[in-house]
Amino acid sequence: NGPMKTLSIRTKANAISEVLNGESKAVVAKKFNVPRTTLYSWLENKDKILGAINADTFNVNRKRMRTSTHSDIENCLLAWLRQARAQSIPVSGAILTEKANQFAAQLGEAKFECTNGWLERFKSRHGVSLRRSQISSAIKIDKWKTTTLAAILSEYEPRDIYNAGETGLFWQLLPNRTLAFKREKCSSGKQSKQRFTVLLAANSDGSDKRKLLIIGTSAKPHCFNGIQVNRLPVQYMANTKAWMVSTIFEQYIRAFDRDMVGQKRKVVLIVNSCSAHPRISGLKAVRLQFLPPNKMSRTQPLEGGIIRSFKVHYRHDLAMRMLVASDGGKTFKPDVLTSIIMMKKAWDLVEQETIANCFRHCSFTRDQPAADDKSVLGFESEESSHFSTTIEQLRIIGLWPKSVSKDDFIDVDAAVSVSELTAESDIIATQSKSGKPDQEDEADEEENDDTDIPHPPIKLAAGIAAVDTLQLLLAQQGIDDAPYKLSRLSAVLAGLVSSQARQKNIMEYFSQVNLDQYSNL
Repeated sequence: NGPMKTLSIRTKANAISEVLNGESKAVVAKKFNVPRTTLYSWLENKDKILGAINADTFNVNRKRMRTSTHSDIENCLLAWLRQARAQSIPVSGAILTEKANQFAAQLGEAKFECTNGWLERFKSRHGVSLRRSQISSAIKIDKWKTTTLAAILSEYEPRDIYNAGETGLFWQLLPNRTLAFKREKCSSGKQSKQRFTVLLAANSDGSDKRKLLIIGTSAKPHCFNGIQVNRLPVQYMANTKAWMVSTIFEQYIRAFDRDMVGQKRKVVLIVNSCSAHPRISGLKAVRLQFLPPNKMSRTQPLEGGIIRSFKVHYRHDLAMRMLVASDGGKTFKPDVLTSIIMMKKAWDLVEQETIANCFRHCSFTRDQPAADDKSVLGFESEESSHFSTTIEQLRIIGLWPKSVSKDDFIDVDAAVSVSELTAESDIIATQSKSGKPDQEDEADEEENDDTDIPHPPIKLAAGIAAVDTLQLLLAQQGIDDAPYKLSRLSAVLAGLVSSQARQKNIMEYFSQVNLDQYSNL
């Protein structure tokens, strides 16, 4: 029979996945042409093998998982190299050697020296090639789609293929300031206070739009008074520049992983390569897949129309509120809490078919790509028409400048920065502090903004009256309120009234019992 052929890490992971998905061990062993004892050995080490795949610890075509004796130096060098690659910075063997020695000195590894042998083993473990690539970004993306993406599409069902991405959002921006903000990178300064970083994520059939992650500059805006942050309709976090950073990204991914474990699902999440997206070990249900570094837009579904659809809905809502306020002789400028509610509404309004079309357009499905952009966002055409009508009304009353187009307003923050490069000191800190958050990047506790004032508590009776008013309005306009579930909302509010009344009666009862006891003494 001859010597047994050693198989790659990816092959072993594929075999393990088939067993975990319910295939019999005998069938899998026969399919991969290995003895059952070999398959049993892989299964005993499944956490190590699958962990290496998920964390991208090794080149998946390697056959053995030998680790470095200086893993801290290796992890720092690998993080630095990935960041350099993401920025298209050329790297040579001499540069890697120098960087390895610098990291060793900063980590206190006085006896370490980056020899040619150590560097070659590092390159082999991680599939690093220092040959200068003559291949364009477009060709790299096409190759990734015909290899990695094709394998994902054959392995996962559409509902289990997710894409996530960040965008900047000038959340208070009104039309008269659009041209001043256009193409603003907004990495610091006053304008960064008026920007959120928003992370959106959805699966390829549009059946699961994940809760938005909003990153602001203030951890506790005044308008949050009396509101528990974990009860908001979005995930809200903050740091000084409202940027996505590696610690926030890891928190988000681990929470997503826990949710998928609870649902007993195995999914893949595709994200772009950047310094704020670190490799994450120990994921149990989520395979984190990185796109090749590139500066092209419209490569992934989020960039191919989903984010823009979200912004169309948000900015139309903003324009509508301006129009309604002007009718009452007022002006509209949202605070953080109002903006969050508007973002939640905008994300809810992005159609499932729009999301599915965007995945198809970017070849992220087994179906043929959509023919053109019109078919991608065709289901948003009615919203766009209403938006144009709103703009015309605002122009008539002088609240929309003639020099600003609808696209200018929608795309004003398309070039806004959402993350920054990780400093070498921070790369080292992740090794010496075991991934603890950087205390210097904590958010402002307060935010100086004339719109940032606490909202007064709203009584349940006022809420019920508001729902009743809305139902009456719909009836007067001949609109069926059934699709909006207003009756259900009224029942929920009535239930809260009943619950609070019962609690009040119980408290009054025990208070009276205590008084009676004291009166009998």
